[in-house]
Amino acid sequence: MRPARVPTAKLQGYGVRWDPGARCYRVRNELTGEWLRDSAGALAGFGSFSAADSAWHVFEPHRRVA
Repeated sequence: MRPARVPTAKLQGYGVRWDPGARCYRVRNELTGEWLRDSAGALAGFGSFSAADSAWHVFEPHRRVA
């Protein structure tokens, strides 16, 4: 089965992006270009920015500044 493609031109933001078609936030690892998917392999969608942002911080590791 072919993975679902997300029209990136319509998604705005860095890492956490609003998908106007699905009316939810999507999470992307900007280092690898990979989209966060659920356990079934479908694109993960989040109803709130804070939930998507938390998932993004786990999905795309960031260096911690001490």
